[in-house]
Order: sequence, then structure tokens, then C-alpha cells
Amino acid sequence: MKSIKVLLGLSLLFIAALVTDQTGNVLAGVATIPALTYGFQLVTGQSLFSGSGLAFGALTAVKKPEQGVANPGGGRRLFLAPVDGISGEWPKKADIIEGELTVAPTMTAAVVGPPAIPAGAFIEVSVSDNSLKTDGALKGPTGYQSWEQSLEVKIAGFTKAQCAAIDKLLNQEVVAVVTMTDGQRAVLGSNFLGLQFEITHTSGAKGSDRREWTLKAKQDGYMFNYPILAASVTIPGVA
Repeated sequence: MKSIKVLLGLSLLFIAALVTDQTGNVLAGVATIPALTYGFQLVTGQSLFSGSGLAFGALTAVKKPEQGVANPGGGRRLFLAPVDGISGEWPKKADIIEGELTVAPTMTAAVVGPPAIPAGAFIEVSVSDNSLKTDGALKGPTGYQSWEQSLEVKIAGFTKAQCAAIDKLLNQEVVAVVTMTDGQRAVLGSNFLGLQFEITHTSGAKGSDRREWTLKAKQDGYMFNYPILAASVTIPGVA
């Protein structure tokens, strides 16, 4: 069926070109396509433009930033929450409207216990200058594609407080909110499929070397790339 639709789509283009050539009117040729498409659907009950066998892709123009508008790279603030600190699924595809996430997460309530469980919350990670970045990658052949999301951040130092905090990321999946350099916020991961960290530390070899932690987190199998968090959405702990 898909091959037939492709052939019919090419036939439409040929007929439109023929009408344009014979009439000398481009608009007449363009008008031929929807007219023939409607007639085909009326007679057969099948659409050339719906279902899994699209004759033409429903694409939208991808525009670059306007001239005179800054487009700085990088991130400046990072907030993390454990996946079990969020109730329900967040974020999910249905909450992303035209690339923007418009729904706030529902954080879990505290449990007195025993055992006592603190309320779910986002905490901020101190970011060394020019070290926070996010990446999204659409991977796989057509028909099997999904998104991979990842982030990387560096944190200067080596203190017992840092060691204790880093240790809490052991086998802990997270959802992240990143504030970009331009002020936009992006959400990475989900509480149904959290980001997983790989962490390294280096002391450097001499006094001028960078003594720092490097945190890298990634996960694949997402239905969407990391969305922009709407400015109207407020999340406790996230500035």
C-alpha cells in the first residue's frame, strides 16, 4: 500500500506539472493536487496523506535564529531530582505542546515513617563556569528511531561534602532541569526513564591543573528530545 501511495503521489506531481505547462498558470497546476487528492479519497475512501504510508511528509520549516538576535551556547544552572521524588509520569509527550513543556511535575509528599522519607524535591548542583552542556540525538533507522538525551557538567574541588553528595548518586536515576545561558529552561530525562550518571574525579598532575569532578548522564529510548520548560511553569527548588 505504501508503494502504491508513493506512485500515486508522484503521479499527482506529474499531472500538476503538465497542467502548469499546458495552461501557463502555476496556480492552476498547484490547485490540481488537492482537487485530485479529494477526488481520490471520495471514490476510494483512502487518503494519500494519512496513516503510516504518507505520500508526502508533514514537515515544518526549521528556521535559524533571526539576524541581530544572540544565540549563546551552554548552560549556567543545573537542578536534579530523583525519579522516585516525582509522582506520575513527567514529562510525557502529551504535555509537550509545539516543543514546550507546559505542565509542572507533581512532587511526592513526605512520609513520617518509619522509615521516614523526605518529600520529593529538586536540588541545585553548583556548576563550574563554561562546563554545563546538554545533548540530544535522534538515533536509529527509519521505523526504529528514538531520542537519546545527555548532559555533562564539571564541578571544581575535592571536599568531604562533595564526596558525600556525589555518593548519593550511586545507582540513582534522575530528572534534570537545566537553565540555559539565554535563560530558557530545558527538562532532561523522565521519572519513567531517568538519566544515569557516570562520574569521574581528577586531582590533576600539577598546581595549575584543574582539580574537578566530571558528571556525565545519558539515557536513550525517549519519545522526544529534551523540551523547553514554559516560562509560566513553576517548580519548587528550580529558579
